[in-house]
Amino acid sequence: MNAPSDAEPPPAGLLGQARALLLRTMTFYRDDPRTAGWLRTRLERLSEPLRMAVTGRVKSGKSTLVNALVGTEIAPSDTEERTQVNTVFRYGDEPRITVHTPHGTQQHVSRGKLDPATIRDLQRWRPDEVARLVIETPSPGLQAITLIETPGVASTAVQETGRSALAQILSEADAVLYLTRQPQQTDVQFLHSVHELRVARRAPINTVLALSRADEVAAGDEDALETAERRAARHLEDPKIRSFTQHVIPVAGLCAQGASTLDRQRFEALRALAALDGTRIEDQLLSAERFTKATEPEGVDAGTRQTLLNELGLFGLRRALDLLAQGVGEPTRLRDALLEESRIGVLQEAVHLQFVERQEALRARSVLMAVDMVLRAHPRPGSRQLRGELDRLLANAHEWDELRVLSGLWSGQLRLPHPLRQEAEQVLGARGPHPGVRLGAPPQAQPRELVERAGALARRWRALAADPLFDRAHRQAARTVQRRCERLLLTLTGGG
Repeated sequence: MNAPSDAEPPPAGLLGQARALLLRTMTFYRDDPRTAGWLRTRLERLSEPLRMAVTGRVKSGKSTLVNALVGTEIAPSDTEERTQVNTVFRYGDEPRITVHTPHGTQQHVSRGKLDPATIRDLQRWRPDEVARLVIETPSPGLQAITLIETPGVASTAVQETGRSALAQILSEADAVLYLTRQPQQTDVQFLHSVHELRVARRAPINTVLALSRADEVAAGDEDALETAERRAARHLEDPKIRSFTQHVIPVAGLCAQGASTLDRQRFEALRALAALDGTRIEDQLLSAERFTKATEPEGVDAGTRQTLLNELGLFGLRRALDLLAQGVGEPTRLRDALLEESRIGVLQEAVHLQFVERQEALRARSVLMAVDMVLRAHPRPGSRQLRGELDRLLANAHEWDELRVLSGLWSGQLRLPHPLRQEAEQVLGARGPHPGVRLGAPPQAQPRELVERAGALARRWRALAADPLFDRAHRQAARTVQRRCERLLLTLTGGG
């Protein structure tokens, strides 16, 4: 069988070209229903929100962070690892649970309100009985991105069934949010394995590493997050970690979840506790056991205390009471302050900038990875042309280089003087994709002025790319900016 010829001009943009290659590959494997169907699923996902896997080691706080990102308690958490199956959280007009079996059947469970206990029970089914859960909810936090919570890496579910969390991530998600309390060798090995395929090695742009449960650092004292941030900065200097991510972000997921679900009743309980003498409340907060067994004030019973502890943790409790003592007197203000303390906003911004804003580059990566996986797993006569097209796209996937540089600038991994950093971000499309915006030109700029600006910028960044005072990473970043300037110049002069 011969591969289809490329009779029409290729579509503009990396994603368009990747999609066209995916369609040609589907046609080439049309006599293999299973392979063609798998590729068709990847094609259909291009019209859906971006998919991000939330994964990590057992009890790394995946469910808690899902709730914090969504802004409501939807993913059930437990003191022990209970999640046995992949759980997809996506936007829907009405709350609904869909159970997918390994045999391809589906069962819809419509709900007026999603009950975490029901979801927890379904998550505990064996993977050979329930293949996947899909939870739909009208939460604004899921409109731009779909979250996929996986069983813990090396969890019992993975070990007993032989299912690979790695394989699930490669086949299900466009991006990865990996959670760990402290990066260990097993974490680094797993994340390197996610990047074993050459498409992934060519574009290590789809992973954000979160130091979850950062509030437990330094015994959960008030400086816990600052200590965790210093640790994150040191991890980002590790070449092994920098090879697959540009972001290492500490976050107190429990504090963020408790803040996002804070209601008036819990606020009043916190305010009653804050009214106690400072010495008394400090004594209660020495440990979780002391806090739950305390009896002052009388209006805060044991059940309420346990709820506050479960939802905020000791760190969140301390910070909430400190904020109330400082005069934060409204639930909304307290909620916003706790969210800021938790660093969830920093993580959300990184996810938005790295994944949502640059999703075309990530979608192209997923499509080309799917094509690569099929061509490797099912080689056949005539597939050489498809392999050649894939090689060409990988060699010219400049959008991936640009996203990696942008991420490095945003995370602090790349450090340029402020004017150069601003110029690099602008040229690489952080302010918008239009050539005039990239070149920093006024709206009324004439074509000749744009050409002159593009030429001047290309010369400046070419010189920076050859500057011996820059290290290799910064010279490569400068070369990426230079190439974008040259492509802009080519476009403006009618050469491309």
